[in-house]
Amino acid sequence: MTAPAATSNTPPLKQTTSETSVSQASQVATKTPFNPIQFVSIISRTDKPLYIQSFGIDDTSTDTTENANKFLKYNFLSHMALDIFTSPESLSLRGGQSQTQQQTDANVVLLFIQDQVMVYGYETNNGLKIIVGLDQSFVIQDQRILRQLFLDIHKCYLRTIFNPFSKVNDEEDDDDSVLSTPTFDKNIKKIVDGWTR
Repeated sequence: MTAPAATSNTPPLKQTTSETSVSQASQVATKTPFNPIQFVSIISRTDKPLYIQSFGIDDTSTDTTENANKFLKYNFLSHMALDIFTSPESLSLRGGQSQTQQQTDANVVLLFIQDQVMVYGYETNNGLKIIVGLDQSFVIQDQRILRQLFLDIHKCYLRTIFNPFSKVNDEEDDDDSVLSTPTFDKNIKKIVDGWTR
């Protein structure tokens, strides 16, 4: 009589185990919410791209061609944004948008929308340009949160550049070597992942 009881208990255990694995999988899926940030670019005052990192690429995908195409698209969008920053019409575009925004939000500007990506730009007073691409389906409810994202990226850049222990190549006046370090990349990813919408 003990053997039939053991066999009758086995199916419910398997059912519970599968239910647990399904609930664990749904918890994992809910822990990784949709992040609207597609890419972040930092461009020097001499219009040299210092850092371009894409975040809209699916890491679980095995299709490397699709990921490469997305990275190239974000790289191209960064260069398009640079063209807008350097064009004479850019001044009137930024002037018109800054009049409609609050005074504290005047530096973050929607540059253009292309391929379901809203490209925002921020130019510091020394000419550094920070460009962020957001998914077009994302609705920005508070411009201050967007501005804070740009300020956090700018602070991360400044902390990295002014770090006395970092080795900046002074001969070429080039920050590219510092910005390509894993530490800087990790800090930018931390800002992007922790960005509250």
